[in-house]
Amino acid sequence: MTIRLSHSPNSRSVRVRWLLEELGTNYELRIVTGSDRSSPGHRQRHPLGRVPALETDEGTLFETVALCLHLAERDPEAGLLPVEGSFERALVYQWISFGLTEIEPFIAEAARAADSDPERAESARARVGAAVEVVEAALEGREYLVDERFSVADILCGSALFSARRALLTAEAPGVDAYLTRLEARPARKRASETSG
Repeated sequence: MTIRLSHSPNSRSVRVRWLLEELGTNYELRIVTGSDRSSPGHRQRHPLGRVPALETDEGTLFETVALCLHLAERDPEAGLLPVEGSFERALVYQWISFGLTEIEPFIAEAARAADSDPERAESARARVGAAVEVVEAALEGREYLVDERFSVADILCGSALFSARRALLTAEAPGVDAYLTRLEARPARKRASETSG
């Protein structure tokens, strides 16, 4: 099957590239620049002109979580998703949702409001801090979020935590910092973070 990922460095598409690298999947990389985003061709791949978008022989998909879950489900032998219907699978869904609803949006809100509304920015930072504490507690005595195995939850929730660390919001969470260091050390993560195509 042909797989082509529309990708921009330092964007959410890095998460899908990371997953593809973890799976050892052969794929083509289509680098999308600012001017490409509004082109009719790219708008057919992603109606909002964003990345990622994934083209396969079956069709085109967009939205990071959908792409990651679909790719992991297509390759169950890789073990990046627990068995369908299991409690562990539900935990993967939980941590994906947690990272993308309780951490990521409030990092963006804090950045947007930093100058115009410092009180709102501080409230958003406090919300991220509380969420980071939850992950810190969950990681106590563990290397990964679910079932002591690296999974899609680590790619997606971990990516949100990388953003929190860049915003200097993980300083009080040594377990989270150690976890992120483990994720950064993964060869697939390093390859996915390369800026070249």
